[in-house]
Amino acid sequence: MPRLRSGLVFLVLAGVALVPSARALDQSLGTIRFTGHSIFGAAGGEFRSWKITKAVIDDRHPERSRVSLEIDMTSLETQSWMRDTHLKGSRFFDVSNYPTASVTLDNVKLKDRHHFVANVELDLHGQSKTFPMWFEIADRAARRITGEVTLRRSDFAVGPSSRGPMLLDDDVLIVVDAVVPPAGRIP
Repeated sequence: MPRLRSGLVFLVLAGVALVPSARALDQSLGTIRFTGHSIFGAAGGEFRSWKITKAVIDDRHPERSRVSLEIDMTSLETQSWMRDTHLKGSRFFDVSNYPTASVTLDNVKLKDRHHFVANVELDLHGQSKTFPMWFEIADRAARRITGEVTLRRSDFAVGPSSRGPMLLDDDVLIVVDAVVPPAGRIP
């Protein structure tokens, strides 16, 4: 998968989305990370708390699988208290009005033994968008997958214009590394 340009601080926005797990549940289940650039250089972080709210995993018929998650937007962490406060504020994620983001992953299509694509619906900041996301099966025995997607923060009305004084990229790179639950249902 090619590495795509990412958008600054706001990257978070997209990252949110797509796979099962969270530090709040079990650190071994995975991470949702983001990286990006502004006039000040590269920045990155992760969402520390997210959970699977519903999952139907069908190993024999992956196209029937469906996973829903909820991301705690207040769990955003960048290793900078000031940046975290700014990103959580009303100019970006506005976590006081939008404390969670929801993600649904479905319509899984195997491309080969090690790769698949799925439709992802992300509800963030009062906006809902659906997009394809590519994944790699990193460790079949451990059920570990990795994936990345670049989204535009402007599609979710997050943050100031890219042409603002901070010169933020509109693109946001989201990287997911997660363990897929065993076949069956999780409600």
